[in-house]
Amino acid sequence: MKVTKIKYFLFFLIVIIGCNNEDTNFIEIEQFSNNESYLNIDNFKNIGFKVLKEYDVSGLKNANGAFFGWMKDELNNTYDYELRFYDTHDNAKNSIEIIEEIIGEDAILASRDVTWKEGNSDRRVNRRGAGSGPGSAKAKYLHYIIYGNTVILCEGLSVEESKKICTNFINQIIQ
Repeated sequence: MKVTKIKYFLFFLIVIIGCNNEDTNFIEIEQFSNNESYLNIDNFKNIGFKVLKEYDVSGLKNANGAFFGWMKDELNNTYDYELRFYDTHDNAKNSIEIIEEIIGEDAILASRDVTWKEGNSDRRVNRRGAGSGPGSAKAKYLHYIIYGNTVILCEGLSVEESKKICTNFINQIIQ
């Protein structure tokens, strides 16, 4: 009887450890990947990306297009993305300064202060906690990837979550 209890205990211990290590197979995409890929909005639409807005890129140096939209993941969770397309990887990388001003905890949120104002209201989200009032807006995008000629800004509640969302999103393109 005692041996059976020990076997059950070991079985459940292995199951619990196995469930807690579900991210061990996760391999993050490098933030800057110059892989000679030339992507456009159709590549993303073909995997289920839904365009909500096409932005005017006349104020976005060297950009060919920019879009705001969403896509569901394999668990049916919906995430927002901003996609910016350039003619080369180098031109996409040259936009890092204007990307980083709107990314993360220290993001510039006021339209009057950002370099590229188009779509700025789409880059904010209210994440009010108990007792928080006006001015609770936070940056929606906490991470980005430059993959070939494409800048991908990814939603997330934390930087780690945003990195995973970016990686899973681009993996659907490259598979």
